[in-house]
Amino acid sequence: MSNEIAVGRVADLPDGGLVGVEVSGHKLILARDGEQVHAAVNRCPHLGFSLTRGPGGLRYSDGVVQCPWHNSRFDVATGKNVEWATGIAGRKVPAGLRPVVGMGRKPKDLSVLPTRIADGQVFVTVD
Repeated sequence: MSNEIAVGRVADLPDGGLVGVEVSGHKLILARDGEQVHAAVNRCPHLGFSLTRGPGGLRYSDGVVQCPWHNSRFDVATGKNVEWATGIAGRKVPAGLRPVVGMGRKPKDLSVLPTRIADGQVFVTVD
């Protein structure tokens, strides 16, 4: 059953930035682009690690978040995979080694969640 939860105020989110939040047991990432806020599950679909914490640090630019563990990159608005397991801890590896880093897993998209803004408050629909 889907449930809508309040995750914060738009004004408290950095414009052009991404933050990790935990609300009601849900670990999420929130990305603000002007008056729009996008939300996704804070889990890389490669191995399930955090997208906001790890050896490569938080990397977010132009609407794309990079996994700090294996460098997979995702469009936060759509969830689409942009690059899959291209390195380790923010460093690139040669193309021939990328299947090893990918550990035989096929590229997957990020799990994005519907958002709604009302009176400056951001609401996210979760399962």
